[in-house]
Amino acid sequence: MSMNNKMMNKDWARKCTLAMVLLIGAVTLLTFSGGRWALAQGEHWTTPVVISVSPGVSWFPDLAVDEFGSVHVVWCQTTMLENGDLQEQVNYTRWDGENWAEPNDIVPPSADIVRNAIATDLAGNVHLIFGGSVYGNFAMYHQQAPLDEAWSAAAWSAPHRINQGISYMGDIAVDSRGVIHVIYDDTLHYASEDRPAMADIFYRRSADGGRTWSAPVNLYPEPLTGSARPYMEIDSKDVIHVTWDEGWDRLSGATSDTRYGVYTSSLDGGETWTSPVVIDYPDATVVQLTVGSNGQGDVILVWRATSHDELFYQHSTDGGHSWGEPSAIPQVFARPWAIPFDMYDMAADSAGHIHLLVVGRESQEENALLGVYHLLWDGDAWSIPTKIFASEGLYPEYPKIVVHEGNQIHAAWFTREGNVWEQDTNREIWYSSSQSSAPHQPVTPLPTSTPQPPTVTPSPIPTATPYPTLALKDTGLPGGLYTESDDVFQLVVALSPVILVILVIALVKTSRLGRLWR
Repeated sequence: MSMNNKMMNKDWARKCTLAMVLLIGAVTLLTFSGGRWALAQGEHWTTPVVISVSPGVSWFPDLAVDEFGSVHVVWCQTTMLENGDLQEQVNYTRWDGENWAEPNDIVPPSADIVRNAIATDLAGNVHLIFGGSVYGNFAMYHQQAPLDEAWSAAAWSAPHRINQGISYMGDIAVDSRGVIHVIYDDTLHYASEDRPAMADIFYRRSADGGRTWSAPVNLYPEPLTGSARPYMEIDSKDVIHVTWDEGWDRLSGATSDTRYGVYTSSLDGGETWTSPVVIDYPDATVVQLTVGSNGQGDVILVWRATSHDELFYQHSTDGGHSWGEPSAIPQVFARPWAIPFDMYDMAADSAGHIHLLVVGRESQEENALLGVYHLLWDGDAWSIPTKIFASEGLYPEYPKIVVHEGNQIHAAWFTREGNVWEQDTNREIWYSSSQSSAPHQPVTPLPTSTPQPPTVTPSPIPTATPYPTLALKDTGLPGGLYTESDDVFQLVVALSPVILVILVIALVKTSRLGRLWR
């Protein structure tokens, strides 16, 4: 054999060996990455735009998308009056597919901050709940308006009071049957000599567009440690998922030595609720608990701890009946703990993937730039975080996300320029959108029903029993839980024979060709 042929064979053998090594490395890397790289490919978010009036103090947004694809956004608008007092209002705008409407206030001004939440139904209505002292002392109200008239305050129905005591914050959602569901904090235990007033989380629903409501249900009567940050998600199977924080009371400002999150759900439209699941990992400093569900059995809980930089999650594959071990979400860290008002948000697409929106940072450095990040859970792993927004000097907070028609993703959040406690710090509402690779899923409107005359006067405070009997279903955490790393290890073990065969073939090839070199 000629010298040239020997050199060519030698070079070819080296290339084959190198290719085998690279192939094995790639297989191993993909195994341990859980496919996170592939999930991040092709994702694109529109350039974020400010949709509030600037300069101003616009914060705590919420958004909903109606059956026609219009985006409805509400937020709290704070104005400092000439005498130094503050005036709080709910501002509203809508994207009609081409333009954003000029923001307009839709409820009377209040001396106290107004927290709000919004939802749309399939019968052509927008539903709003808002708290504050608009009509009284920190109450929670519901109003509704036709989709195409919601910009005008005159189009909204008379307010219906939801709570019984003192309320600050709530959440609202509408299921596929058009039933309205609300949760909210409510203080019914008033202050005494040995302890301050404390709030609990309550649930109510309306099957007639908000004209009448079920009796309030206290989802977690004891212990009396204070409840805050209620959050609700209704999945594609109409299962109601609810989370909140325990150990901090927003209304009184009281805090407990232990802070933890609580999760519960209802499989029958709010008639009964599962036994509360307590989240206290990695320690009793848990806050900002959020839930997402795809209606196919996957339920994800996400939270942070004030004592740690990581964001944590826990996954259930059977609708929340049993749970895997809690783990840290990779490659994104929580903001330094200083502000108690932030939240996370999740929504599922038609492929069963769960989208998470958080404010975080890429490193644990104290002064790392804060941004709004989007992550995707595919049932096995999180995608690499995608940065939607980050800007020097602007501090994002309170991100909200909605998935419409299966694959259209909408997001909103607010930014501030300085200290959160400075009343005149400029704050703006931002919006961005994206589209996932999930299938398009058209929305089917509900059949048109005979319209009912709206209520013309505010409803009186309900007189239902403060603590009705709560039917519970046992769903405790089982023993012997395993982590996702165990699954990865088993996958590597399963692939090891294939990897071994590839190595043997490579060695044999190299050995045979080696004889040609001599």
